[in-house]
Amino acid sequence: MADVLCFGNLQFDVLCRPVASLPAPGELRPIDHIDFALSGNGGNVAMALARLGIAVDLAGYSGADAVGASFRRTLAAQGVGLGALLKHPTTSTGTSVIAVSPLGERTVLFVNGSNSCFDLDTVPDAWLEGVRVVSAGSVFVLPQFTQDALTALFRRAHDHGAVTVLNTCPVPDKTRLDALTTVLSVTDYFVLSGHEGRQLVGTDDPERILEVLDARTRGRVILTLGERGCCLRVGDGIEYIPAEAVEAVDCTGAGDAFVAGFIAGVVAGGPLAEAARLGCKVASYAVTGPGAYPRIPALSQLDYRLSRQRQMTGDVHARE
Repeated sequence: MADVLCFGNLQFDVLCRPVASLPAPGELRPIDHIDFALSGNGGNVAMALARLGIAVDLAGYSGADAVGASFRRTLAAQGVGLGALLKHPTTSTGTSVIAVSPLGERTVLFVNGSNSCFDLDTVPDAWLEGVRVVSAGSVFVLPQFTQDALTALFRRAHDHGAVTVLNTCPVPDKTRLDALTTVLSVTDYFVLSGHEGRQLVGTDDPERILEVLDARTRGRVILTLGERGCCLRVGDGIEYIPAEAVEAVDCTGAGDAFVAGFIAGVVAGGPLAEAARLGCKVASYAVTGPGAYPRIPALSQLDYRLSRQRQMTGDVHARE
């Protein structure tokens, strides 16, 4: 039985690097590397959790193509459960073309493919039974991951005794924080980047972002800050947790790796700040090469011991 059930997209990434600018129309330009990777918010989080040694299932669709079949084999080989990963009979696997700058930042072009066919309202109760954490990503990327659909899923997750984790993607123009009001009211952990926080709240000040979002969230908000690490409210103050000092090669999937490390810490049952610290550590492995998960080690190699002494409920850590 899985500890974690991940919802989010499964993408085939074509990673081009380094790309400082695109060539003019009709021109050719050689680059140093073109890599291919299994990716997507759901795919990255699930693969990273499996490599850490956490029992995880991925929910969604794989495409009716050779890429989808290959991804299923790769996920299974890493230990990701496929019981909730359905095979769509006609659509292709979601695909992204990513230009990675010399500093590791990325620009993304994508199609959702089979991901857009998955309906959260049809998730059977059997998928939620015994799960300790339900994680949902790809918010604002998958159009069917609406506020109403996510709210209903998280309420059902709570009914089954699971903790809920929400992770957003870059926020579309003119999207207001009201677009997340009801789902935040049933979210135990809301993980987002500083850029996404600025888009939602309208300020670059991490402490103001946390103040606004904490007031709307059932549990706790964790704000990632790239090379500066992350921050969260602890007691009456804000705790800043530094990132690991590494040379960033490709930041694609770094946020997903952070989410996976953070969830692993939640499953372990330790202090919330330690879960966030583990998220930073896992993200540091992700950015040192192409693809988010291949370099992530097992928790035993990170000297992070899992404990099942705490009984997970919908309120674990949420009100610390």
